[in-house]
Amino acid sequence: MDYADLIDYLNGHATAAKRRAIEAWLEASPDNRREFQRVQRLWEASGKAMEPAAPDVDAAWEKVSRRTRRPARWMPILARAAAAVVFLLAGYFMWSLIQPAPLLEARQGGQAAQEAVLLPDGSKVWLNPMSVLQFPESFDGEERLVRLSGRAYFEVARDEARPFIIETDAAAVRVLGTSFGLMAYPDSSTAWVQVNSGKVAFYPKGAEGQQLVLAKGEGAELDKRSGSLQRLGPQAANRIAGRTKKLVFQNASLEEAAKALKEVYGAELTFENPNLANCRFTASFDREPLEAVLQTMEALFAIKWQRDGQAVLVKGAGCGEG
Repeated sequence: MDYADLIDYLNGHATAAKRRAIEAWLEASPDNRREFQRVQRLWEASGKAMEPAAPDVDAAWEKVSRRTRRPARWMPILARAAAAVVFLLAGYFMWSLIQPAPLLEARQGGQAAQEAVLLPDGSKVWLNPMSVLQFPESFDGEERLVRLSGRAYFEVARDEARPFIIETDAAAVRVLGTSFGLMAYPDSSTAWVQVNSGKVAFYPKGAEGQQLVLAKGEGAELDKRSGSLQRLGPQAANRIAGRTKKLVFQNASLEEAAKALKEVYGAELTFENPNLANCRFTASFDREPLEAVLQTMEALFAIKWQRDGQAVLVKGAGCGEG
């Protein structure tokens, strides 16, 4: 879309046909709407007085000629120089119109964040290790767009009029207000989302028509190579147990349980008998302390455990052994 037409539209000078064309262009894609919003922000910051007309080269020359008092033979050269300067300034100004609004950035190092990143709309984001979140200083447009590289847990403030969109390298999530976990490390072959409350739409980036709508307790995974989406089973809820403190084990091995306990409680389980790691069980826990989980395992498998800080040594015979 021609930027001069956009300025005419904002100033109220566009014809009815041009207004309809611009409004159709705005409806065509989110990228078009974001581009228009960048122009609109600069138009508002300028006092709504920007005009799209070409620079007045004659007026620019008059100013130059009055100051220089050069002989007449230099006038054409100076006129061209003045026109070039004005043209360059106008070009720089129009270039500045199309630059994206500056983004704020939150980075997380080797440990999971204890404090949430607070976004301009009141949404909260907890970043996992080696993750980066980019977001604007304010959500001024029709959408609340952020970008994630890594893994995070989101609690999104509800806003029916402005959907919240998270873009990653290969996947995107669209919500109105909900809580969920999202993993999309650039070097991972997959990306996944797991919903804790509300609903989310999960889809390959740029392919919103292929979306899966997921409700509380549901999750999905994207294969980046094939672009295919797959729904996850109930046990995938353990992927966000670090925030929810809810664990679900369905025919899970003690080895799988040990990984989940490390993420939720920071506990390091060691099996004195390696065969114990293959023992399977079904159970669920809702915000229960680590000791309650270990006691359940003790009752199911006739094991003993010793805890020293975050280190837990599990002793006993393997499954089916005397």
